[in-house]
Amino acid sequence: MGIQALVGDELREGIPGAAHLRGDCPVCAGQHLQHSVSFEALPVSCNSLHPDAKSAAAAATGHFALAFCRSCEHFFNAAFEDDRVGYTPDYENSLHFSPRFVKFVEDLAHRLSSAYGLEGKLAVDVGCGKGDFLKRLCSTSGATGIGFDRSYEDNRSAKVAGVEFINDWFGDAYPQVKPDFVSCRHVLEHIANPIAFLEGLRSHPGIGSNSVFYIEVPNALYTLRDMGIWDLIYEHVSYFTPNSLRVAMQTAGFEVLDQGSSYGDQYLFIEARPVQSPMAVGLSTSATVDELVRRFDRTYRDKVAWWRRYLSKRDPAQTVVWGAGSKGITFVNVVPEAARIAALVDVNPHKQGRFAPGTGTPVVGPESLRGRPLQSIIVMNPLYRDEVAQAARQLGLAPEIIVA
Repeated sequence: MGIQALVGDELREGIPGAAHLRGDCPVCAGQHLQHSVSFEALPVSCNSLHPDAKSAAAAATGHFALAFCRSCEHFFNAAFEDDRVGYTPDYENSLHFSPRFVKFVEDLAHRLSSAYGLEGKLAVDVGCGKGDFLKRLCSTSGATGIGFDRSYEDNRSAKVAGVEFINDWFGDAYPQVKPDFVSCRHVLEHIANPIAFLEGLRSHPGIGSNSVFYIEVPNALYTLRDMGIWDLIYEHVSYFTPNSLRVAMQTAGFEVLDQGSSYGDQYLFIEARPVQSPMAVGLSTSATVDELVRRFDRTYRDKVAWWRRYLSKRDPAQTVVWGAGSKGITFVNVVPEAARIAALVDVNPHKQGRFAPGTGTPVVGPESLRGRPLQSIIVMNPLYRDEVAQAARQLGLAPEIIVA
């Protein structure tokens, strides 16, 4: 993969395919943009694994060009093409097989249930994935629930009374659905026009003035500040900061009730309700974010170079990456030496036996590592390090465990 780090509007013409780059921010429509890292080709869908290595190697790729809006602190892929990405039941991004993640979801469900008194109310989950969160929320709160997602698969787990799922998007075709609470987790970053999407939710015929919305997205500041660079993927057109998420909600006609970060500062959340009259939106940028952006291209390249050196000194047959989600798929595609590693390891059984787009790296379960001589386990998310270390000990393994 070719990585080009380009800073400043004056260098925009140096980015491959620059003539096709979006010139305005998808949140505030600002045109004062600063360009950063660019990739000639990233897998279009990290979370769509393949049945064999050949089809995985032939997976579709897209151009990625990171841009920063100086007006609202939003980041986005200026080269994103909406028609390149589709979501079907083959799209697999459930994290609910990790005890660490399940604990986070349980705590979140309890907090939301308590804060908004969801017992006996209707909760709608827009972009519910495989339905895990909605089932947890309704089981915890006593709410009934409806989940909407074209990638939903039935018979994935035990049914929960009062919870149903629809393989479709939540739109005007369902005017009879009148939710008291709407969750939309890790969806907004996939939407090419997030303001229109939010406006569509707010104007849905079933939404009332007291309907509460919970929106959750990845935290772009974690990517910048803590160098969580493996989160830069094609299917995420947007990377929200606290400021740009608030601007998006207010622009779309919502009153913000609460806002913060969670899951080790890797996620942002915002809770809001619709308002009748548009609110004044304040645009601002901070010197701290500006400085992070200015040095991001260099620190990104330095981190990739460090991993190239690290992997060049390891036997690829004795090295695995733990995590076959978007981070792991990005890692093996962006770091050239990583394409040679033995396997991606994932606790999600629906990913095991499949292959990573781009490199064709096989995805295996932890049990397949038993008895294998391993030098290194590369953990893609620091929150899972202890979980992975415990699993390695139970398998009788003693490799170096290092966080990417």
